[in-house]
Amino acid sequence: MLAKQLKVSSASVNQSFALADWRIIYVETPDTDSPFLFFHGDPLSTHFITLWAGAARSQEEGAIKAWVIKNAPGIPEPLAACFAWHVTKVRNR
Repeated sequence: MLAKQLKVSSASVNQSFALADWRIIYVETPDTDSPFLFFHGDPLSTHFITLWAGAARSQEEGAIKAWVIKNAPGIPEPLAACFAWHVTKVRNR
């Protein structure tokens, strides 16, 4: 299902974050940079709202949180904050 949404040959879930009815799923594909997909609702029955891929520096945590809130309207603030922390702190170790 995720591969179809991304229009790639295959996709595997490497990580996911969830709060209430929101999901952020980190997907690995052979055809693209690995994106984080943002869903409001069940990923099996809804299309992702936005995606984020790329590197982030430690000092970009606030900017990434703001990007998530802007591009995934209605996402719970704690989930946006968790994502921003994860991509700026955990992935940079």
